[in-house]
Amino acid sequence: MEQATQATTPTAPTHDRETAARASYQRARALADQLVDGTPVTPNAVETYRGIGSDDFAVRLHFGTGFEAGRGVLQIATLLDAQPIRDEQRLDVGWGGVVWIEAQATVDGVQVLARALTNKEDADRLLPPADDAEKVQAQAASEESAVEATQPLPTISTDPAAPVIPVVTPVVPLAAAHAPAEAGE
Repeated sequence: MEQATQATTPTAPTHDRETAARASYQRARALADQLVDGTPVTPNAVETYRGIGSDDFAVRLHFGTGFEAGRGVLQIATLLDAQPIRDEQRLDVGWGGVVWIEAQATVDGVQVLARALTNKEDADRLLPPADDAEKVQAQAASEESAVEATQPLPTISTDPAAPVIPVVTPVVPLAAAHAPAEAGE
């Protein structure tokens, strides 16, 4: 009686999967090279990796620590058209606190993460805290709502064929309107 000594698993699906993985890797490496070439701040490390259970490769750019490293992340954020974020750690390690500055985006199916570790002072110079940004947005919203609350200008004519001419109404300060008239006038 003869027994089969060769495995009978199909090889085509494994080959297709490896081909797709290699193409994903090549896209990730090419994108990493473009990003490094596009910024004057050189990252400390560029990592092309594939997570467990994933078929797609991703890129991490580690810029290290300090102000220049943070500038590198902001430049990558500009190249990726991504919103940079800051992640504050309340640890004071004798360096003024720890603030991560990061940019994340997905380009052509490749996830990209750029990050730098800065102190609070450098992070504030590079990327103002969220509460400052919220104050600026709130001020802009209040100015915008004030513009929206203005009434339309009254017009002289009601004839649709006539040109519209706004009515000019003099503005008198409230204090001047109620002030007693001076004897010399």
